[in-house]
Amino acid sequence: MNESSVGLVTVVPVLVAFILPILTLRFKSRVLYATATTATTFFVVVLTLTNLLEVMKGNVLTYSFGGWPPPLGIVYVVDSLNGILGFLAATLFFFSSLYTYWYFSKIESGYEWLSTLILLLLAGVLGCLYTGDLFNFFVMLEVLSVSSYALVAFFRRRKWAIEASMAYSFIGALATMLFFFGVIFIYASFGTVNIADLIVKTHQDPQLASEYLEIWSGKCVGEWCYGNVFISSALAVALMLWALNFEAGVFPNNYWMPSAYAESPTPVSALFAGIVDKVGTYGVIRLFITLFTAYSAVLAFPLWGIAFRDLILIVLSFLGLVTGYLGALLMFPQKNVKRLLTYSTISHIGIIFTSFGALVSRVPLSISAEALSGVLLHMITHAIGEFMLFIGLGTISIVVGSTNLAKMQGVGNKYPLITIPIIIGFLSLLGVVPLAGFFSKFVMFTALMNAGLPLHAISIVVISGISALGYFKVIYTLVVGRGSEEGGARDRLLIPTLILLILAASLL
Repeated sequence: MNESSVGLVTVVPVLVAFILPILTLRFKSRVLYATATTATTFFVVVLTLTNLLEVMKGNVLTYSFGGWPPPLGIVYVVDSLNGILGFLAATLFFFSSLYTYWYFSKIESGYEWLSTLILLLLAGVLGCLYTGDLFNFFVMLEVLSVSSYALVAFFRRRKWAIEASMAYSFIGALATMLFFFGVIFIYASFGTVNIADLIVKTHQDPQLASEYLEIWSGKCVGEWCYGNVFISSALAVALMLWALNFEAGVFPNNYWMPSAYAESPTPVSALFAGIVDKVGTYGVIRLFITLFTAYSAVLAFPLWGIAFRDLILIVLSFLGLVTGYLGALLMFPQKNVKRLLTYSTISHIGIIFTSFGALVSRVPLSISAEALSGVLLHMITHAIGEFMLFIGLGTISIVVGSTNLAKMQGVGNKYPLITIPIIIGFLSLLGVVPLAGFFSKFVMFTALMNAGLPLHAISIVVISGISALGYFKVIYTLVVGRGSEEGGARDRLLIPTLILLILAASLL
């Protein structure tokens, strides 16, 4: 097979993104930029689907940039995990680009820059997902982050948009810097940043691993000292986790999310909630499931009587609980519908991280695999559901001219083909049978119970129950509330309606 489809997923969006601003010197057509963005994202969908179909056959795809073999050069690696997430990301970006045909008619200017930044964001997301190199992950995380900062500040005449972008960018820059420091510690310890090479060096026979690593880094006198790869690896993981938790939106690093999501253009908010925050979660999974697994001796040293790797997963799991409850409790009081949806996103991120408690070394591998399957499935169902809600309610907010939920009373009755997918999206996130969201939560619940973590399992149900208050608040306002008779023409909502109906069907 020609594996150029692996490398092109980031190259093509970047090339088109740099060409579009040049076209503004001659062309000012909104349709042109919407078409260019949609065509590019559709091409990437085809590439990622090709990659996914190949890895589903049991193959692992690799692509070395510039012909430099790993571990010397940058390499992209596609397996079943990032193959699925890559296709999901490309698909959501395609629907977001398709939405711009309608959305560009609602903004006065800047549509060419919105197209450029969306394509750069796509390149950053897919680069993070596909890369097999920690340093390149950092580079693509920077591409993702910088384009995100600009997208949050897209409405630059709005005071709150600039403020949200500044808060996001200041802390985001610190987060990516810490990730870079973590990469430096890894390279200083092992002499490589290639993930496959690192796996080989961290997964020797447990008896031989300590001897090998002592030879590599020098014998350490005493339990804690500089130059010990055990300690430097632990420090590297801690630094990288801080950055990944920030990107994922885990407490206490999620305070920037409500303002950033609320002030972003609707198609961008949908992408943030749908797939961009999943990059951080994916990074955490790669750290503990691919790189520093339960079979690695590097993070197996005890801290307070618990293996360091297990301790980190336990902490992440409890942070997930806090994040889930925080998001669910803060959802109901919100008056801004985008902020309400952001707290919904935060609560589901918390549910996902809660399931990491089943990945500790004491839990049988079959149960950990079940938990990981539930996490991946919930990443997919949440991505589709939250993307739908931001598109649907974002469209309604444009029609009524406000993101204030009170202004949307009764609007759902005038746009039933918009409202029905919104209701389906809420019910899927809630975990109602037989929608897709139920099955992902059920798998995580079962895995946590089998892992001996009933508190975590029951918390998934409780968090969902609290979230229901916010969800039904929106549904009640749209359907039962009494609104004015004014509103936009239905024929203008053809594209948003089509997108929502397709996505709603995927959750059934």
